[in-house]
Amino acid sequence: MGGTNEPEGGERLTELESAARLRERRKTAPNTRARRAAVNRVIGKYRLEDFHKTLSGLAIAVFGEQATVVAHLRASSGREWLTFVVDAADPVSVVQYEEFLPRERAFWTAYAQVVKPPGAQFMVAVRPARGWCRVEALAPLFSMMQPPETVT
Repeated sequence: MGGTNEPEGGERLTELESAARLRERRKTAPNTRARRAAVNRVIGKYRLEDFHKTLSGLAIAVFGEQATVVAHLRASSGREWLTFVVDAADPVSVVQYEEFLPRERAFWTAYAQVVKPPGAQFMVAVRPARGWCRVEALAPLFSMMQPPETVT
């Protein structure tokens, strides 16, 4: 029921657990919930659940167990696009991108063989590592800095 501290399983929550769940619900802003609901509506409308699972399996097969695929709605040219962001979660790619490229090429080659859902318009993007774009933006700063052993 709405006002009880009982989860679906029927066991009672302690006050501490109940307070923790309440804090967790409050952390998720209404705007975030609305965006997630909008993404889920688009995925349901075009029946992309199986495609999302297939894409997740492909990402894990190529990039490893830490890889994830998250769907987002992105605006471009006044239109919202469903974008599946493949997070390869490879921290080494930040400093050794050349070693990451063969796996990214393997992903795109395998992705080309996946049957795409008819009528659905979406994009797929690969993000090599969490925070990668920020680090890439700082790259010119790194190239201008001298190595620590030469600093006097």
